[in-house]
Amino acid sequence: MQSSDLARQFVQHRDMLYGYVFALTRDHDLAEDLLQDVGVSILTEATRGRGPDHFIPWARGLARHRVADHYRRLASRRQHEIPFEEFADTVDLAFAEDARTPEEHHQHLKLLRECLDELTARVRTMIDLRYHGRQSLDQIAAALSWTPASIKVALSRARRTLADCVGRKRRLEEEGLG
Repeated sequence: MQSSDLARQFVQHRDMLYGYVFALTRDHDLAEDLLQDVGVSILTEATRGRGPDHFIPWARGLARHRVADHYRRLASRRQHEIPFEEFADTVDLAFAEDARTPEEHHQHLKLLRECLDELTARVRTMIDLRYHGRQSLDQIAAALSWTPASIKVALSRARRTLADCVGRKRRLEEEGLG
């Protein structure tokens, strides 16, 4: 496989790989840094003439190794082990079970955006502060003059509403009514 093919596939599957790394780290900035390392590794392998038969599992494997390396470095500094492997196996299984094509992923995001537009302005603001602004529940509560507990409940309800909406829109599309 040529390096341009691997680069194209990396760009095509970047969101999925980012989601995978984020699931393993729960840190947006760290996930972005590690994803850049994965991209460099992919291009390095390509220049060596090594290309995978199946890009997604191969790229996830590279990502998993980069995250494991990070946790090993962290554990050696703290002088205690971080139980990464069992957790990573669980995340791997979840990603393997939800193997969407890039087209399916983009369609899902389109439906999610449509559903976000249907929420009240206050709920959209809350979601924007949490997921785009990366603010804590306490920060959002202070910004909206709510309690952190009420923000937690409202976000939980909003996520459920969005999931139901996306599911409903997907079913309508599959039935040819959307």
